[in-house]
Order: sequence, then C-alpha cells, then structure tokens
Amino acid sequence: MDNSKHKEHVLIYDDTLRQILLAATLGIFVIFSVWGGLRPESLASVLGYKLESANSFSEFHAIYVGVFLAQALLCALALVRIHDAVLGNLVAIFLLSQPLGRFIAAIRHGFPSGILKILFVMEVAGGVLLLAIQPSAG
Repeated sequence: MDNSKHKEHVLIYDDTLRQILLAATLGIFVIFSVWGGLRPESLASVLGYKLESANSFSEFHAIYVGVFLAQALLCALALVRIHDAVLGNLVAIFLLSQPLGRFIAAIRHGFPSGILKILFVMEVAGGVLLLAIQPSAG
C-alpha cells in the first residue's frame, strides 16, 4: 500500500473551516487579553493564583496582555492571509505550546482542574484541528 496517498487523505483542505478556527482562536485571545488588562485580579483568581506584588502584576500583564495580544495579531494575519499555511500553522504551534507547558507542570504537580482543564482540552483540540485543516491550494 502506498503510504503517501494515505497521508494525503489525513488533512482537510478548507479555507472556510480554517478561517473559522482562526477567528475563534483570535476571539478567545482578545477576550483573555482585554480581561487581563482591565480586571487582572479577576482573571488571575479564575486561573487559580493571586497577584500580590509589582513583579506578579508585571509577569501577568506580560503574558495575558502582551503575549496574548501578539497571538491574537498572529491569528488575524493568518486569517487574512489564509493561503499562507505557515502562518496558521504557527498559530497552532503557539497554541499547542500551552498544553505542552501544562503537561510538564502536570508531571510534577498534577493536571489542572476547573477552567484550566477546559482550556487544556480547547488548546489541544484547536491546535490539532488547525494543523489538520489546511488552506486550499489557492
């Protein structure tokens, strides 16, 4: 059996589905970034930790506002340049790096619960789907 033909059928080529995934990912990053910027203590509490010093606020804003806005911008670029597959694939890699980090933490401290468990599943599903659904040939 020719494996190259089999692998070809594993991917889905659909611009609209990929754009929907990118738009949803963009929206989630914007929501969390705005929430983190406007109500940092609220978001931190939902995520299971407290902001108690200038350093904790700085680190929190660096990740949940700065990095998340950058990820949202990458999603937006991938969305409007849908045929540049590498952009959407980078979104997927960044998205999958989050559950990778959570998995590393889980080895030593246990898996997350509550909203973080839901986010873990969403990050894995979103990243895998983005890699599985590629843009059409043009």
